[in-house]
Amino acid sequence: MNDLSPTATRILDVAQDLIQKSGYNAISFNHIAEGVGIKKPSIVHHFPNKAALGRAVVVRYRETFTVALDSVQADPTKNALDVLALYFKPYTDIANTREKICLCGALAGEFMALPEEMKEEVASFFKQHLQWLRSILQAGKDDGVLGFCGPADAMAKLIFDALQGGLIVARATDEDGHLNGVIDELIKNIRPA
Repeated sequence: MNDLSPTATRILDVAQDLIQKSGYNAISFNHIAEGVGIKKPSIVHHFPNKAALGRAVVVRYRETFTVALDSVQADPTKNALDVLALYFKPYTDIANTREKICLCGALAGEFMALPEEMKEEVASFFKQHLQWLRSILQAGKDDGVLGFCGPADAMAKLIFDALQGGLIVARATDEDGHLNGVIDELIKNIRPA
């Protein structure tokens, strides 16, 4: 998605921001055009319909996370606990905005009403994160850096679900440090005894 024009990039930025705040079904091309400062037909020039725009937003979000996950995991000086701390950072950054949640978490809440092409991308985002977490957790357990009970698969699901749910609850309760408290408990549960 690096070959996008500045206008298309701005359209994706505004659409992502609006989806993270209000959800996919609550926004329209009018909202996006207003946020970008262009006329609605200009959006159609870049994205023929809302489903194509929504899919492009999710694809870009996934690609951004993929690059981040790969770079975090590629650093040989970091152990599994260090890598997980870096993984948690984007979640705490989102929680600190107080008005957003994870893009794919927002879309999952309205999953059954999404266009098929968006459903596939959202599901792939979740599967990718769970697989990545499984791999980091298993490596950390094998190295003795992590000491959780049970299989890495179950712990990956617990961590991912806690992060996604924690973002939703943090936004709804407007509680300072809610997600940080969740992360602190997760770390306690994965450290060796």
